[in-house]
Parts: sequence; structure tokens; C-alpha cells
Amino acid sequence: MNAPMTHSAIFSLPALEAAALDPALAGFLAQAAAQGNPPLETLPVPVARQIYRDMANALALPAPDIGTVAEITIPGPAGGLRLRVYQPKQCVPGELLPVLLFIHGGGFVIGDLDTHDKVCRTLCHQSQRLVLALDYRLAPEHPFPAAPDDAEAALRWLLGNAATLGGDPDTIALAGDSAGAQLAFVAVRRVKAPQVRALGLIYPVAQHNDEPSASYLENCEGKFLTDGVMRWFIACYLGDPAAAVSHPDYALLKSADFAHMPPTWIGTMGHDPLRDEGQALALKLAQAGVAVTHRHYPSAIHACIHFTAVSPVGLEVMTDLGQWLKV
Repeated sequence: MNAPMTHSAIFSLPALEAAALDPALAGFLAQAAAQGNPPLETLPVPVARQIYRDMANALALPAPDIGTVAEITIPGPAGGLRLRVYQPKQCVPGELLPVLLFIHGGGFVIGDLDTHDKVCRTLCHQSQRLVLALDYRLAPEHPFPAAPDDAEAALRWLLGNAATLGGDPDTIALAGDSAGAQLAFVAVRRVKAPQVRALGLIYPVAQHNDEPSASYLENCEGKFLTDGVMRWFIACYLGDPAAAVSHPDYALLKSADFAHMPPTWIGTMGHDPLRDEGQALALKLAQAGVAVTHRHYPSAIHACIHFTAVSPVGLEVMTDLGQWLKV
């Protein structure tokens, strides 16, 4: 049995706007609970991955129309890395586009290019950037630090090769959701390239759940992202978590290396276990002199960007990030 969770002392945060759970999302969660399906963490990994893939496809609105979509393979630390390249619909021939490297979420275990295909198409449309989605190595087959090593390798490749894809190597942004937001942050911090001019983080993982925040304790049951599934993700990704509780490539809030980060957009959800660590990360970046835009969505839950056919709030999140990247 897990040890009782207590509120982490590192969180002393100003109150965010509060709101009741979005009624459509509440109905979706109630319906899911009534179905009595086994918890995701009790299933074989391939089954959990397929469930996530099917859910992301079924519960999202059709993606907006964009230009071309293609796949390429680039060198990685342990072999080829696959990138899916999304080009906006209206491009000026010969003009280099600003670039967005997107790193998907899914707890380091269950996400892939297909779970986030509609997300990437939406961000491509909203930002009018050339979007590259990274197919990094997943746990438990490839535990930490395989994923951040792949993210770093993709960014370094992009810095030297963006122009070959029609991208501007001097106007690069990274973004991701949940685990992918953490990986995007780590890649930017490791590389420290001035050409990286923006970072977008949707409900980032920024702290180990052995030191839970108030929002983790408040929202870790019944609101899609549960304590059980978070512990499963972390066990798959980190194995013995003892060393990773303070590792700067996992526990972002325990790092002191924030000063060279680019302007950063952070989206937090009111009914998300990760709400407070996202807010804390925004505050630490701002204290280090980073230009931070923190958007809070008080009625939303974790993973809402996949549920756009259920509630409009997920599309609002992606539109806000895409428009911020467009500036």
C-alpha cells in the first residue's frame, strides 16, 4: 500500500481563480466511471497505449485543414528518430517558416504521434508554424533518460537542419503537454540555444508526486489523471524514484537553472493534480527574469486538449497557445 500523501512544503502559492468543473467534462467523467472499466495502470502497456490512441481520436473534434503532412527520420542517440512534419496550408514559396518542435504527453509511457496528431494539426493551424512532432522512445522499454536524450537530440538536429524542411533555424519554439511539456523544458534548458525563442507548456509535470502539492491531493482521484496512473507512469519511467525526486531533468522545481530560458507560456487547469506545480514553475521562471505568460483555465481537467468534442475548453487552450506562438 502507498504511504499516506502529505502536502509538500515547497508549495506556497497565491490563490488562482476557482470555478466548478466544466459541466460537460463532469458528465464525461461520470459516464466513464459508470462504465467500470479497469484502471489504466492495471492493463498491459500495449493495451493502455491503444486505449489512449482510440480515446484521443474519438473524443476530439476533426482537426482543422492544414497543408502537407510528412514523416522523416533523423539521427538519434540510439538509432533513428521519427518526426512528423506539419506544414500550414498557406505558405509563401521559398519563405522560411517559424518552427515548433512539439513533444507529446502520455506519462512517458502511452503517448505517440497518433495520440497527438489532431493536437499538432490544431497548433499548426493556429500558430502558422512548421510543426515537427517527435516520436521519442517510451518507457518501460526505454526508461529515463532515454526520452530527454531524444528530445535534446531532436532540438540539436533542428538547429542545424530546419532550413532543409522550409523552417527558419533562427525562429524555433518548443511545446508539449504534461510529460511532453517536461521534456520540452529539459531540452531547451540543456541546449541553451538563442535560436529557441519560445517555450509552451500545457499542464507540465514539474515535481515528483512523492512530494504532492495541494492540487495533487485535491484532484488525484476521479478527474482523469489519478494517483494510481501517475505512480504507474513514474514507476515505468524512473524505476526506483529515489534519485529522481531531486533530479533536475525530472523535478524541474528543484533546479536552479532558469535564467537562460526563453519567453514561456504555461497553461494550468483548475481541476488538474498538476495545477500547483505548473503555477510554481511559472513563478520560479518569472523570479529568474524569464518573460512568462501564465494562462489558467479554472474549470478544466488534465488532458482536456484531447476532449474538444466534449468541451470547448481544450480547444481554447490550444488556440491561446497557438496565437501566443504566432506573435
